[in-house]
Amino acid sequence: MTQAVSSRTLGATATRAAHTWPDKAAVRFDGSAMTFRELHATALQFLGQFHRAGLGKGDALLVMLDNGLQFPAVAVGAALGGIVSVPVNTEYRGDTLRHIVGHSGAEAIVTSEKYLDRVLEVRPPSLRAVLVIDAERRSSDDGVDIAPVRLGEPGRPAAASELDEIAIMYTSGTTGRAKGGVVSHLHAFEYARRVADILELSEEDVYYAPLPLFHIAGLWAAFYACLQRGATCVLVPRFSVSRFWPDCREAAATKTFLLGAMAQFLYRSADDASSRDNTVRRAIVVPLIDEIDAFQRRFGVAVSTCYASTEVNLPLAPPSGRNLRKSAGLGRPCDGFTVRVVRKDGTEASAGEPGELWVRHKSAGVLLLRYHEDAAATDSLVVDGWHRSGDIVKFDEQGNFHFVDRLKDALRKRGENISSFEVESEIRSHPDVVECAVVGVASSATEQDVVAYVQLRPGASTTAAQIRDHVAARAPKFMVPDEVHVVDAFPTTPTGKIQKFKLRERAEHR
Repeated sequence: MTQAVSSRTLGATATRAAHTWPDKAAVRFDGSAMTFRELHATALQFLGQFHRAGLGKGDALLVMLDNGLQFPAVAVGAALGGIVSVPVNTEYRGDTLRHIVGHSGAEAIVTSEKYLDRVLEVRPPSLRAVLVIDAERRSSDDGVDIAPVRLGEPGRPAAASELDEIAIMYTSGTTGRAKGGVVSHLHAFEYARRVADILELSEEDVYYAPLPLFHIAGLWAAFYACLQRGATCVLVPRFSVSRFWPDCREAAATKTFLLGAMAQFLYRSADDASSRDNTVRRAIVVPLIDEIDAFQRRFGVAVSTCYASTEVNLPLAPPSGRNLRKSAGLGRPCDGFTVRVVRKDGTEASAGEPGELWVRHKSAGVLLLRYHEDAAATDSLVVDGWHRSGDIVKFDEQGNFHFVDRLKDALRKRGENISSFEVESEIRSHPDVVECAVVGVASSATEQDVVAYVQLRPGASTTAAQIRDHVAARAPKFMVPDEVHVVDAFPTTPTGKIQKFKLRERAEHR
């Protein structure tokens, strides 16, 4: 049965925006801008390039580009043609990049000269078309045609259903080899819509987007949310603590989205005029930092939060985004979602009892469709129609949900279950600590040793023993780290997420 064309697709949304706000800036980057009409026209020209490369509806297209005006146009162009985008983390190289390029099954990639050598190094025979922005046509040593992107004749859009696949979103690699999450147009639309609702986004807003567009919170929660509401999306090359408030001020930004680590660095940074007298009025911070109340007072920004992932979309958010307090946690189930907190034995947890968050939605396609070419992972993800989140949460008597830990990061020591998230919160409360991460490693005596890695303020002389004493004065004995290691920096993904699997490997070989 043929599915009806839907307005809840990226292509339809971009077309509608081009007619509604034709001359308004859709995207700004590095002093340049593209209106909604120009975005739509450029997207169609990219689609024409994809058609000339032999791509059609249902084909996969790898996109390895930095933030800039081209990335949104590429994403919209692919969507208009029913082509499945595969955003690629620009930090990937070697075996990790080889895995994604090969595993995706894509026959084409659009990239820049900056990443061309990396792509050619790992290119499988199936990748027949390499489209390079700002490049000259030439052949590589193994004969592959490297085609420069030359925008010209527009492509013809394809009819699209909201249940069609829009993208394969590979995980950012915090736990090892990336899995490709296949998401629908409806998944992306609803994710963006809920973020727009939380931020009360409108055509009057300027949205400062410090996240990379290969990340779901950059592509959907920033760019796509703006596309739906007619707001201007301001892209930057990467998040910078020193440039954040000056950039926001220069752009007259009114809304933004911050990962918890970003908010933490901003809060711990030195005070200056640009941070005190800024234009930002609303922000989403995920997850909330412990000092969120003070953060709101210091910067004059109303903060909200949510719980979201590629697997389960955005099922939890506070009922009101104004003057959010830490005690509200992740909020409550959003419309259309049903959630459960499940013990290891599959039974329902009680109020205050930690368990894994399971999610269901009334409409097909809002949650992850499947993991690409990974039936075992998909079977593990979905249990009797419920999508497992992989995160441990609990709910209080008021019905608010609270994050406890990643399922894989939970620790056990001397018979006690320990949340690495809670230990990290206690360590971060020390005034000299900028960031930290806690991991567990096998121990013959205590099930697991709790190992903490800590980054201190510049010039701080706090010792590992003092960090342990600080935690001991605030938390149960079993939560006190067995070891504390001071580091200059953490291994992170480009979105600022600490790669704990690398810290575990370091701790295991200490």
